[in-house]
Amino acid sequence: MNAQGRFSSLAADENGQPAPSLAPLLHQAGPGDPGFVGRAAELRALRDFLVEATDRGAALVVCGQAGAGKSALLEATVQAARADGMRVLRCAGIRGSNPPDLSGLLQIVWPVLANPADPTDPADPHRSPTADDVGDAVDLDALVRVLVDGAPAPGGGHSWLAFAVLEVLAAVSRAGQPLLVAVDDWDALDEPSRQVLTFVARRVQGHPLALLMTARPESTLPNPVTGLPTLPLGPLPPAESALLLASRRPGLGAETVRELLATAAGNPLALLELPVPSEDALPGMPTSSDRLASAMAPGAACLPTGTRDLLLVAALHPEADLPLLLSAASRLSGTELDFAALDPAERAGLVTFDGTRPYFGHPAMAGAIVHGTDPHRCRAAHAALAAVLPPGSVRTLWHHSQAVEGHDPELAARLEAVHGDALERCEPTMAVRLLRRASDLHLSPADQGRCALRATQLAQLLGLERMARTMAHGALRYPLGPLGTLCAEALTRIGHADAQPPTYRTAPTDPVPGGPGSAASDPTDPAHWPTPVGAAEQENALELARITAPVLVGDDERSEALLAFLDGIPDRADDSRWLHAMAMVRPLDRAGTVLAGMPADRHLTDLPVRDIERLGQAAMLAGDAVRAMDLFRQAERRRFHALPDQLPWALLRQGLAHLGMGSWAQAEHAFRRCAKLADGAYRQDHHAAAARLLQDVVRALRTGTPAGPRSARDLAAARRSMPAIDSVLAVCTAWALVEGGDSASALPALSSLLRAPHTRSIALFALVAFAEAAKAEQASPEALAMLDRLETELGAQCPAVVALRFTVARTVLADEHDAQAMFKRAFDEDLSRWPYLEAPLRLAEGRWLRLRRQFADAQATLRQAAAAFTMLGAEARAPRIAAELRASGERADGSAPGASRPAAARDLLAARELRIAELAARGLSNREIGEQLGFAPRTIGAYLYRIFPRLGVTSRAQLAEALRDPHTP
Repeated sequence: MNAQGRFSSLAADENGQPAPSLAPLLHQAGPGDPGFVGRAAELRALRDFLVEATDRGAALVVCGQAGAGKSALLEATVQAARADGMRVLRCAGIRGSNPPDLSGLLQIVWPVLANPADPTDPADPHRSPTADDVGDAVDLDALVRVLVDGAPAPGGGHSWLAFAVLEVLAAVSRAGQPLLVAVDDWDALDEPSRQVLTFVARRVQGHPLALLMTARPESTLPNPVTGLPTLPLGPLPPAESALLLASRRPGLGAETVRELLATAAGNPLALLELPVPSEDALPGMPTSSDRLASAMAPGAACLPTGTRDLLLVAALHPEADLPLLLSAASRLSGTELDFAALDPAERAGLVTFDGTRPYFGHPAMAGAIVHGTDPHRCRAAHAALAAVLPPGSVRTLWHHSQAVEGHDPELAARLEAVHGDALERCEPTMAVRLLRRASDLHLSPADQGRCALRATQLAQLLGLERMARTMAHGALRYPLGPLGTLCAEALTRIGHADAQPPTYRTAPTDPVPGGPGSAASDPTDPAHWPTPVGAAEQENALELARITAPVLVGDDERSEALLAFLDGIPDRADDSRWLHAMAMVRPLDRAGTVLAGMPADRHLTDLPVRDIERLGQAAMLAGDAVRAMDLFRQAERRRFHALPDQLPWALLRQGLAHLGMGSWAQAEHAFRRCAKLADGAYRQDHHAAAARLLQDVVRALRTGTPAGPRSARDLAAARRSMPAIDSVLAVCTAWALVEGGDSASALPALSSLLRAPHTRSIALFALVAFAEAAKAEQASPEALAMLDRLETELGAQCPAVVALRFTVARTVLADEHDAQAMFKRAFDEDLSRWPYLEAPLRLAEGRWLRLRRQFADAQATLRQAAAAFTMLGAEARAPRIAAELRASGERADGSAPGASRPAAARDLLAARELRIAELAARGLSNREIGEQLGFAPRTIGAYLYRIFPRLGVTSRAQLAEALRDPHTP
């Protein structure tokens, strides 16, 4: 049998999954369910190991944490070896026990010693090895006395036993079929057995003998196996972890999946055994199961009482330093504990200590250690932690709330008061828990309902959809007020507002007039909402508007009803929810109101981070991408260093703002980072799909080429991240046609998008591109008429930035008689923050000057346009601007006829400008140059904007030639 044919059952299929005949690695596979997940490389290594062992002998140690799948891999290897005709001897250690000496060796050789006359067919590969197989190589009687009776080894030395076992195994392997010795949990065997097996492992060469052992990794792995071949069994990658969880535990909510993936950290056993977290379980403590606890912390129950108490408080407050934990554990145990209390846990491999705080060896270890702890003991531990933490802090009140049984209105009020602190400390889930616990602790039903509803609203805002729906049903048991009840009903029926347009979960049929499900009680119909009375109802009204606004997009009647409702709420014109809801349903009709309500930068420090994010979205909807970018960056600085899982969302919105600003190179970079993070560590497929689609369309904008095909699956996923992505893609695709010079196709597409109400607000970002296409197609009168209609519809609500786009668009469309005045008017505006408006304006002016035969002025203006477009990343513009320059009389070397170029670029550029130009000539992007020199990408772009006209170039490709020393041949 050749190497390719041997042990084929250990080979993974072309999809990375093993053959179905193998024993499941991680679970009992069902129909169509993968058996091995994420272990294709390890399976190949074990197959190669068996091939090598049968040829010349080999030993291998499979090292992995508890629950990594070592035993399952061992079992799969055993079955593959038996299927290929190998004999198998095996033993297993038992963790947490104190096995008698040589008990492990006895398990291995007992089939040989106990079966001196096996009547089965010697050719049967599944028969037990016999004494006849061993022959005269070893005195089996002496070996029996040593292993069974405990007699001393002949000669009184350990070496005799080691050589005897080696000879027995070698003789069995030579007697017929090759031999596999499988040792599970080698490090849990008795010490003499470990020593002998290590001795054998180093001497298997030359025999058809395979010795495969599993053991825990380095921290608990004794020295004897050092130097032996090792197969490390690490955690499953995120994608494989998600696949295993989806296949074996379907139906889990997205937030539950994220929590389980984070706690399991790629450990297969933890993925399958960790209980679903329950917010209703009191007192709060990390969860585990009997099987998981016995695997990860088998000796925890045998630790000293003081050590167990220390581990309990550490599991309940894992961020605390050791002195604080010792103080709490001393209160819990009633005796003074010192640093020595941690030593038994370190020796057992349960924790490590870095000199400041203890760390559990695995995220699921905390739950395994405290599994089975009595609830009264857990409450006492929470009380001990509350007593030693700073009074009044979020964590102190949380632990205090977990120690209390029954109602405590005073504590409930304190929990309500500090939930905002948790939000500002980037602990949103803790804020939800504080409000939920406050609802339980309040005595009054009205207070209970208020806290329950606020917790539900916050959970929905955080994207905890399933939790929010469950909590909303619970909140409806309390008196919530008219608008509060409508808000709770809406939350039971709709999804996450920031992720996708909420939709009804059920469609009521034959409603009873005035009853639930009727028009009068429809929570998404603002026409039937009562007027809010009092501060509490006004708060519920704003939350209801925030939740339902995405549902109403495209519904003119209900959108108008919502605007009327919002206008009736007094003194809330600066509330982010009021502004966001208004911008969501009427981004153009109320754009001026929305942007006027934006707070000044100096006031942003007083706003919660989520309000700043909401204001950024409102500014983007109202058409001010620069203001939106400022707000998104403010939010990022205050939040995302502490909540990295929100980074894909932030990068996606920043990319959109860059896209609206015309900064295509930076937009592409933001979308690329978003896709990488969402695809990798955070498994946010909807953000990844949206980022990939937007990255493709930005590339089309930059190059002027059509974007690639879009799959229905990617579009469906992207809509969950960004409901308006279809409109964005449609506008950008038409805009890319303008960049590529296909004005004939671009003009009708952009005209249609500007006329359609649901795409008009997004299409206005491409207003100047529409004007350029119309000018190229000699359709200026029709385009000007459309601009007139759009400006009339916007009226007084037209914001300044949108009015500036209209000014530039009209200037691009201006005829010969009005052009000079129009260009002067446009350039009198402050365009420093709007390079994407200045660039096409310079290009239009350069063409106009060329047609007037003012060639010198045309060349200077066209070079400025080229520099501006290069800064923005608009690569497709360079050939057309170069053609304009040639038409204006510029030579191929970038100079006008009769002009002479300076001897060197150093004559024109300062030292810093020269360095930037050299780096750009080498092909580095603005961001890469900025990272080298310590500048922002936008600053590098501004430098290049000044450098290009000085050197007489229009693209980076020309920089290398321009910088070449003319005296160098």
